[in-house]
Amino acid sequence: MFDYKNFSANDFAMDAFFREWVLKPTPDSSAFWKNWLLQNPEKSEVIEKAQKIVITLKNAQEEISEDEIDHAVAQIVAAANQREAQSKPVIRPIWSTTKLIRWAASIIAVVGLTWYAYDYWGNRPSELYTKTVATIVNKSNMVETFNKSSEPMVITLPDGSSVILQPKSRLSYPSQFDDSVRAVVLSGEAFFEVAKNPQQPFLVYANELITKVLGTSFTIKAFANDTQVKVIVKTGKVWVYTAKDAQQPQAIEAITAQATLIPNQQITLLREKLALQKANVSAQMIHDLPSIQTQSFEFKHTPLSEVFEMLESTYHVEIDYDQQLMSACELTASLGDEPLPEKLKLICSVIEATYEVQDGKVVIHGKACN
Repeated sequence: MFDYKNFSANDFAMDAFFREWVLKPTPDSSAFWKNWLLQNPEKSEVIEKAQKIVITLKNAQEEISEDEIDHAVAQIVAAANQREAQSKPVIRPIWSTTKLIRWAASIIAVVGLTWYAYDYWGNRPSELYTKTVATIVNKSNMVETFNKSSEPMVITLPDGSSVILQPKSRLSYPSQFDDSVRAVVLSGEAFFEVAKNPQQPFLVYANELITKVLGTSFTIKAFANDTQVKVIVKTGKVWVYTAKDAQQPQAIEAITAQATLIPNQQITLLREKLALQKANVSAQMIHDLPSIQTQSFEFKHTPLSEVFEMLESTYHVEIDYDQQLMSACELTASLGDEPLPEKLKLICSVIEATYEVQDGKVVIHGKACN
């Protein structure tokens, strides 16, 4: 028996014993994998992904048509003829037959269909998310960002607020907020630094939880398949609400539970019961959070190079400036929960510089410091 602890989803999907359990489970295989998952709970997400791959591959094999195979054959033969015309004649081995080519083409077609289907269904937003977006965000000016990468990405909202969107997470928002409210819809995990505006509340719809702030910083974890939604506050005050139907515009008024959070507190929504559990943030919770949740932006005679290096690593952005010209520049400032654009504006005002964003990169225009 293999040591499955280091298996990826692809490794599991290619393992005969695993595939047999997914497609034709027996009492022995079911008992083995149930016990293995109990001993390795951290692999549950990988196992779930591998199961989807196996099932999708099986469906693709059943649905692939002769026309699709013929098309793949034609592509393989054309490529082979082109290579042959460009190279010296070779003696063809006996196993290079049309039958073998058709077999190879069917495998290629199945694999292509498998990964296309898996990518489509794996990245598809949930029905709840789609319905919430349709109600909360005006389609005519909607912007939607899905982080397909393996690294966090920073988003600047129309009001100047910053969002650090984690991998496999999705955010929908209007290209321009209206005068009464700033509303966004989240599926996944993100850290928010909300620009302060008491006259225009900021709302985050995440599964059945609604988070309301005026200007603060916090993390929300709300993946579609998770049984819980979490909100962890870094600065300021946060109000959270639950609703049986969070897609309805009157959800705030028709709440079923609510709570208020202050820094270093968190709320957990048990989605099945729509119940809220409030607690202080433990040391372990802090350890598992993105670095920005605990990052201090206190600077005292700090070289500008160190300041920009911290911002780059925290916000996952590139900052371009003349390091030689500005080598003597230092910063003494206390930056709190301001969004990234506001932090850059404050820094530039201190060192008498300006900044602009070019192709996703922050470019600083400044002069030498005395």
